[in-house]
Amino acid sequence: MSLLHDAAHFFRSTVPFSLVPPSGLIWWLLIGLVVMRRRRRLGVTIVAISAVLLYALSTPLVGGMLISSLEAAQPPAPDAGEPGAIIILGGDGERTPDQLVKAEPGPLSLQRLAGAAIVVREKKLPVLITGGKVGPGQPAVADLMAELFKDAFDLPVQWRETRADNTCENARYSAQVLREAGIGSAIVVTHAWHMPRAILAFQQAGFPIVPAPLHADTHEVRAISDLLPHTSAWVRSFYALHEWIGLVAYRWGACRAVAPTTP
Repeated sequence: MSLLHDAAHFFRSTVPFSLVPPSGLIWWLLIGLVVMRRRRRLGVTIVAISAVLLYALSTPLVGGMLISSLEAAQPPAPDAGEPGAIIILGGDGERTPDQLVKAEPGPLSLQRLAGAAIVVREKKLPVLITGGKVGPGQPAVADLMAELFKDAFDLPVQWRETRADNTCENARYSAQVLREAGIGSAIVVTHAWHMPRAILAFQQAGFPIVPAPLHADTHEVRAISDLLPHTSAWVRSFYALHEWIGLVAYRWGACRAVAPTTP
Protein backbone atom coordinates (compact mmCIF):
# COMPACT_ATOMS: atom_id res chain seq x y z
CA MET A 1 0.00 0.00 0.00
CA SER A 2 2.86 2.36 0.84
CA LEU A 3 4.49 1.77 -2.57
CA LEU A 4 1.21 2.52 -4.32
CA HIS A 5 0.76 5.69 -2.26
CA ASP A 6 4.33 6.82 -3.01
CA ALA A 7 3.83 6.14 -6.71
CA ALA A 8 0.58 8.10 -6.71
CA HIS A 9 2.28 10.96 -4.88
CA PHE A 10 5.12 11.03 -7.43
CA PHE A 11 2.64 11.04 -10.31
CA ARG A 12 0.56 13.86 -8.83
CA SER A 13 3.57 15.99 -7.90
CA THR A 14 5.53 15.48 -11.14
CA VAL A 15 3.07 15.25 -14.03
CA PRO A 16 1.44 18.69 -13.50
CA PHE A 17 4.84 20.41 -13.52
CA SER A 18 5.73 18.59 -16.74
CA LEU A 19 2.49 19.16 -18.66
CA VAL A 20 0.90 22.38 -17.40
CA PRO A 21 2.12 25.52 -19.22
CA PRO A 22 4.58 27.18 -19.33
CA SER A 23 6.56 23.91 -19.00
CA GLY A 24 4.07 21.98 -21.12
CA LEU A 25 4.64 24.33 -24.06
CA ILE A 26 8.23 23.12 -24.30
CA TRP A 27 6.85 19.72 -25.31
CA TRP A 28 4.80 21.42 -28.03
CA LEU A 29 7.93 23.14 -29.30
CA LEU A 30 9.65 19.78 -29.59
CA ILE A 31 6.60 18.27 -31.26
CA GLY A 32 6.56 21.15 -33.74
CA LEU A 33 10.22 20.58 -34.61
CA VAL A 34 9.54 16.89 -35.24
CA VAL A 35 6.43 17.62 -37.33
CA MET A 36 8.40 20.13 -39.45
CA ARG A 37 10.36 17.26 -41.02
CA ARG A 38 7.26 15.98 -42.80
CA ARG A 39 4.75 18.83 -42.68
CA ARG A 40 6.75 22.01 -42.58
CA ARG A 41 3.86 24.50 -42.49
CA LEU A 42 2.08 22.70 -39.65
CA GLY A 43 5.33 22.29 -37.72
CA VAL A 44 6.23 25.97 -38.11
CA THR A 45 2.74 26.94 -36.91
CA ILE A 46 3.05 24.76 -33.79
CA VAL A 47 6.50 26.15 -33.01
CA ALA A 48 5.42 29.76 -33.57
CA ILE A 49 2.30 29.51 -31.39
CA SER A 50 4.22 27.73 -28.63
CA ALA A 51 6.98 30.35 -28.70
CA VAL A 52 4.51 33.25 -28.53
CA LEU A 53 2.64 31.66 -25.63
CA LEU A 54 5.90 30.91 -23.82
CA TYR A 55 6.92 34.54 -24.14
CA ALA A 56 3.53 35.86 -23.02
CA LEU A 57 3.38 33.58 -19.97
CA SER A 58 6.87 34.67 -18.96
CA THR A 59 5.86 38.36 -18.65
CA PRO A 60 4.74 39.88 -15.33
CA LEU A 61 1.74 41.43 -17.09
CA VAL A 62 0.24 38.12 -18.27
CA GLY A 63 1.27 36.21 -15.14
CA GLY A 64 -0.35 38.88 -12.97
CA MET A 65 -3.52 38.92 -15.05
CA LEU A 66 -3.89 35.16 -14.79
CA ILE A 67 -3.35 35.16 -11.03
CA SER A 68 -5.74 38.04 -10.36
CA SER A 69 -8.39 36.48 -12.59
CA LEU A 70 -8.72 33.68 -10.05
CA GLU A 71 -10.01 36.10 -7.43
CA ALA A 72 -12.94 36.97 -9.68
CA ALA A 73 -13.66 33.24 -10.01
CA GLN A 74 -14.04 32.76 -6.25
CA PRO A 75 -17.46 31.22 -5.62
CA PRO A 76 -19.53 32.60 -2.74
CA ALA A 77 -19.06 30.57 0.40
CA PRO A 78 -22.33 29.54 2.13
CA ASP A 79 -22.97 30.93 5.59
CA ALA A 80 -20.76 28.88 7.89
CA GLY A 81 -22.10 30.24 11.13
CA GLU A 82 -19.62 30.76 13.96
CA PRO A 83 -16.34 29.00 13.04
CA GLY A 84 -14.77 26.84 15.71
CA ALA A 85 -11.26 26.44 14.27
CA ILE A 86 -8.75 27.78 11.77
CA ILE A 87 -7.48 25.52 8.98
CA ILE A 88 -4.16 26.37 7.32
CA LEU A 89 -3.78 24.60 4.00
CA GLY A 90 -0.30 23.19 3.52
CA GLY A 91 1.66 24.68 0.67
CA ASP A 92 5.03 23.35 -0.41
CA GLY A 93 7.96 21.65 1.23
CA GLU A 94 11.56 21.52 0.08
CA ARG A 95 14.01 18.70 0.51
CA THR A 96 17.42 19.61 1.89
CA PRO A 97 20.81 17.86 1.61
CA ASP A 98 21.16 18.12 5.39
CA GLN A 99 21.08 14.66 6.95
CA LEU A 100 19.55 16.04 10.15
CA VAL A 101 16.97 18.31 8.51
CA LYS A 102 15.48 16.31 5.65
CA ALA A 103 12.95 18.93 4.58
CA GLU A 104 11.68 22.39 5.41
CA PRO A 105 8.60 24.48 4.55
CA GLY A 106 8.73 26.10 1.11
CA PRO A 107 7.95 29.77 0.32
CA LEU A 108 4.21 29.20 -0.16
CA SER A 109 3.97 27.48 3.22
CA LEU A 110 5.91 30.31 4.87
CA GLN A 111 3.57 32.93 3.40
CA ARG A 112 0.51 31.03 4.61
CA LEU A 113 1.95 30.69 8.10
CA ALA A 114 2.75 34.40 8.29
CA GLY A 115 -0.74 35.36 7.14
CA ALA A 116 -2.39 32.77 9.37
CA ALA A 117 -0.53 34.06 12.43
CA ILE A 118 -2.43 37.36 12.11
CA VAL A 119 -5.77 35.54 11.82
CA VAL A 120 -5.01 33.22 14.76
CA ARG A 121 -4.01 36.08 17.06
CA GLU A 122 -7.17 37.97 16.14
CA LYS A 123 -9.66 35.10 16.33
CA LYS A 124 -7.99 33.06 19.09
CA LEU A 125 -9.28 29.76 17.69
CA PRO A 126 -7.52 26.36 17.68
CA VAL A 127 -5.48 25.60 14.57
CA LEU A 128 -5.41 22.64 12.20
CA ILE A 129 -2.65 22.41 9.58
CA THR A 130 -3.12 19.98 6.71
CA GLY A 131 -0.53 18.65 4.28
CA GLY A 132 0.98 15.28 3.36
CA LYS A 133 4.55 14.15 2.85
CA VAL A 134 7.06 16.17 0.86
CA GLY A 135 8.16 12.90 -0.73
CA PRO A 136 8.87 9.23 0.05
CA GLY A 137 10.75 8.95 3.32
CA GLN A 138 10.21 12.66 4.02
CA PRO A 139 8.19 14.33 6.79
CA ALA A 140 4.71 15.73 6.21
CA VAL A 141 4.22 19.36 5.24
CA ALA A 142 1.78 19.71 8.15
CA ASP A 143 4.48 18.65 10.61
CA LEU A 144 7.05 21.02 9.12
CA MET A 145 4.62 23.93 9.20
CA ALA A 146 3.36 23.15 12.71
CA GLU A 147 6.86 23.09 14.14
CA LEU A 148 7.75 26.39 12.49
CA PHE A 149 4.44 27.95 13.57
CA LYS A 150 5.37 27.21 17.17
CA ASP A 151 9.05 28.15 16.92
CA ALA A 152 8.78 31.30 14.77
CA PHE A 153 5.37 32.66 15.77
CA ASP A 154 4.98 31.14 19.25
CA LEU A 155 1.56 29.79 18.29
CA PRO A 156 0.34 26.25 19.05
CA VAL A 157 -1.22 23.82 16.57
CA GLN A 158 -4.06 21.70 17.93
CA TRP A 159 -4.29 19.22 15.03
CA ARG A 160 -1.93 18.01 12.31
CA GLU A 161 -3.53 16.33 9.30
CA THR A 162 -0.67 14.54 7.53
CA ARG A 163 -2.39 12.29 4.94
CA ALA A 164 -3.59 14.79 2.32
CA ASP A 165 -1.73 14.97 -0.99
CA ASN A 166 -4.02 17.51 -2.69
CA THR A 167 -6.68 20.12 -1.97
CA CYS A 168 -9.52 17.59 -2.20
CA GLU A 169 -7.92 15.50 0.51
CA ASN A 170 -7.03 18.62 2.53
CA ALA A 171 -10.74 19.40 2.71
CA ARG A 172 -11.97 15.84 3.27
CA TYR A 173 -9.51 14.86 5.98
CA SER A 174 -9.62 18.24 7.76
CA ALA A 175 -13.40 18.06 7.87
CA GLN A 176 -13.19 14.55 9.31
CA VAL A 177 -10.78 15.63 12.07
CA LEU A 178 -12.83 18.67 13.05
CA ARG A 179 -16.17 16.85 12.99
CA GLU A 180 -14.74 14.26 15.36
CA ALA A 181 -13.72 17.15 17.63
CA GLY A 182 -17.28 18.50 17.55
CA ILE A 183 -16.50 21.46 15.29
CA GLY A 184 -18.89 22.14 12.41
CA SER A 185 -17.20 24.98 10.52
CA ALA A 186 -13.83 26.70 10.25
CA ILE A 187 -11.87 29.62 8.86
CA VAL A 188 -9.61 28.52 5.98
CA VAL A 189 -6.32 30.28 5.28
CA THR A 190 -4.60 29.98 1.91
CA HIS A 191 -3.47 32.17 -0.98
CA ALA A 192 -6.11 34.22 -2.77
CA TRP A 193 -5.37 32.42 -6.05
CA HIS A 194 -5.84 29.04 -4.36
CA MET A 195 -8.98 29.96 -2.44
CA PRO A 196 -11.54 29.33 -5.25
CA ARG A 197 -10.44 25.70 -5.55
CA ALA A 198 -10.30 25.34 -1.76
CA ILE A 199 -13.87 26.61 -1.43
CA LEU A 200 -15.11 24.09 -3.99
CA ALA A 201 -13.19 21.29 -2.26
CA PHE A 202 -14.76 22.05 1.12
CA GLN A 203 -18.20 22.44 -0.46
CA GLN A 204 -17.87 19.00 -2.02
CA ALA A 205 -16.68 17.66 1.34
CA GLY A 206 -19.85 19.10 2.90
CA PHE A 207 -17.95 21.24 5.40
CA PRO A 208 -18.84 24.97 5.70
CA ILE A 209 -15.92 27.42 5.82
CA VAL A 210 -15.14 31.12 6.12
CA PRO A 211 -12.47 32.05 3.51
CA ALA A 212 -9.43 34.05 4.67
CA PRO A 213 -7.47 34.58 1.42
CA LEU A 214 -3.92 35.94 1.50
CA HIS A 215 -1.72 37.93 -0.88
CA ALA A 216 -4.13 39.25 -3.47
CA ASP A 217 -2.42 40.12 -6.77
CA THR A 218 -2.88 42.90 -9.31
CA HIS A 219 -1.91 43.17 -12.97
CA GLU A 220 -1.42 46.88 -13.61
CA VAL A 221 1.45 47.77 -15.94
CA ARG A 222 3.87 49.72 -13.77
CA ALA A 223 6.88 49.74 -16.09
CA ILE A 224 8.01 48.55 -19.50
CA SER A 225 9.75 45.70 -17.70
CA ASP A 226 6.30 44.19 -17.03
CA LEU A 227 6.23 43.29 -20.73
CA LEU A 228 9.63 41.58 -20.58
CA PRO A 229 10.29 37.97 -19.49
CA HIS A 230 10.93 37.30 -15.81
CA THR A 231 11.28 34.05 -13.89
CA SER A 232 8.71 35.09 -11.27
CA ALA A 233 6.11 35.49 -14.02
CA TRP A 234 6.64 31.88 -15.13
CA VAL A 235 5.86 30.78 -11.57
CA ARG A 236 2.70 32.90 -11.42
CA SER A 237 1.54 31.64 -14.80
CA PHE A 238 2.08 28.03 -13.75
CA TYR A 239 0.15 28.41 -10.49
CA ALA A 240 -2.68 30.27 -12.23
CA LEU A 241 -3.09 27.74 -15.05
CA HIS A 242 -2.78 24.86 -12.60
CA GLU A 243 -5.59 26.41 -10.53
CA TRP A 244 -7.81 27.06 -13.55
CA ILE A 245 -7.44 23.44 -14.67
CA GLY A 246 -8.21 22.32 -11.12
CA LEU A 247 -11.28 24.56 -10.94
CA VAL A 248 -12.70 23.06 -14.10
CA ALA A 249 -12.07 19.55 -12.78
CA TYR A 250 -13.62 20.35 -9.38
CA ARG A 251 -16.71 21.87 -10.97
CA TRP A 252 -17.14 18.57 -12.80
CA GLY A 253 -17.06 16.81 -9.44
CA ALA A 254 -13.41 15.66 -9.37
CA CYS A 255 -13.33 15.83 -5.58
CA ARG A 256 -16.31 13.53 -5.31
CA ALA A 257 -14.63 11.09 -7.70
CA VAL A 258 -11.49 10.74 -5.57
CA ALA A 259 -11.92 8.03 -2.97
CA PRO A 260 -10.24 8.50 0.43
CA THR A 261 -6.98 6.62 0.87
CA THR A 262 -6.32 4.29 3.75
CA PRO A 263 -4.51 6.02 6.66
